[in-house]
Amino acid sequence: MKKSCFNSKKIFGGLLLTVALTLFASCDGVIFDTIRDEVELADATISGDIQNIIRCTYNGMEHVFVSTGKISYRNISSDHDLSGKTIEEYSTDEEKAAFVPAASKKTGFSSFSSPSGFVYALAADSENLYALTVVIEKDDDGYNVATSRTLWAFDASSADSEWKQIWTASYDEDYSAFLFCTNSPKPGHRHAYFRYGETVYELEGSNELGETGMATGDTDYSTTPTTSAKSCTLLGSTGYFSSAYAMTSNETLVDDSTYIYYSSGDNVYYSSDGSVWTSVDLDCDTIYSLGITSDYLLAGTDGGIVHTPLSDAIPSSGTADFSTNADSALSTYYEVYAIMVVDPADAETSATIFATANTSSTSASLNNVGLWSYFASEGEWNRE
Repeated sequence: MKKSCFNSKKIFGGLLLTVALTLFASCDGVIFDTIRDEVELADATISGDIQNIIRCTYNGMEHVFVSTGKISYRNISSDHDLSGKTIEEYSTDEEKAAFVPAASKKTGFSSFSSPSGFVYALAADSENLYALTVVIEKDDDGYNVATSRTLWAFDASSADSEWKQIWTASYDEDYSAFLFCTNSPKPGHRHAYFRYGETVYELEGSNELGETGMATGDTDYSTTPTTSAKSCTLLGSTGYFSSAYAMTSNETLVDDSTYIYYSSGDNVYYSSDGSVWTSVDLDCDTIYSLGITSDYLLAGTDGGIVHTPLSDAIPSSGTADFSTNADSALSTYYEVYAIMVVDPADAETSATIFATANTSSTSASLNNVGLWSYFASEGEWNRE
């Protein structure tokens, strides 16, 4: 799961360059630059720093949401096509035969209503979408500076919902703000959390944050968040928290998870019970994001994307070559801070996968910073 803070020291875009140098400490997005497999790049529409890729049920269908300051989204339903119809809603055999689930079809993203401020992180639970924003203003010397942070909630189950402010504070560089969620394939398994400083809150729709948050524990990778929690996932129906940026499970659209995973450096730790952890060394760059398919564990690093084979959900040591152009697209010039596989039950080459990218390399193309995707119907990684 992607880093969802606002204290990185990466470039956040021309307008926010001055702000980014002081506001961010380790939050970035990523992407690629050179295409060795001769893939013609699609015109980019979702460009810029993306903190995370979020699943959310909106208008009764599954959607994916991202933000580059303003929010964009698209349908990724496995039961509906891009028009919003199910296969049962078509009457003729020809129409049924032509039915293609939205999740399997590459199409553009649309703009979504955004709250006030610059949206730099998103999260979702079973019914709500959350956004963390920063207000940028000019100081007396004419510099762009952050003046406040605000947390918003949007009732995604209501057709006429509006963003509601549930927390705000003057910007204080001594306090980190992390918005994160389980991002589970099953809507009922989605939970969202917000950490401000060392206090962790479980978000509950439009309810404003109280004075005290959740009880925090001393043990990392457990069912209780610590004061440094940055990510979470579910093992079965039980939530686990991690101070690592990358944490995921092998939950699918149908089945509960039987393994959970987190990263530390270039190592991946996995467990089937949440108490006994085993590590494998991928021997790669520092891992910032994880995604899983039925046959591979994907890792987004500060030097591109890698993957390692899975055997009964257990990852192998080291990495393997890609059969797609993944490592040409999300190459070593780019940092990959978010990966999302729509249905982890699919094999990697049969799946729909989204990934973000950013770069500080002068050898990389800034035109490629933003959102990337792989669709089995396209057979290649390309720009969104």
